[in-house]
Amino acid sequence: MALGDYNPETAIEAFKRAEYEAVFAYCLPHADGGNTSAQCMVSLLYQSGLGVGRDFRKAEEWLMKAVGQNDALAWNNLATLYASGGEGLSKGPESARECYLQAKELGFSCGEPYPPGG
Repeated sequence: MALGDYNPETAIEAFKRAEYEAVFAYCLPHADGGNTSAQCMVSLLYQSGLGVGRDFRKAEEWLMKAVGQNDALAWNNLATLYASGGEGLSKGPESARECYLQAKELGFSCGEPYPPGG
């Protein structure tokens, strides 16, 4: 069965309607296929416990797949995950700044100052 192209708007619209299980079902095959946007969304669902059980370790694992492809958003999200902390994470708040800086180097900026606290 062909997977088709990933459309982040499909995921975002379902997310806005709080259809988190549908978001997960839509994104997971694309995330498994290596789409970094889908990986970030799956991570967000795990981090927040929306449509799936909250699992910080799984959230980190999905972001690590995306940062392995040098995705700037994933680096930013990984920094935020580390800054927030959570059970099962391989790193803590002390690693957040390094991730924020990597995101910035890859062109990510959501406002000034970026990175936060810097």
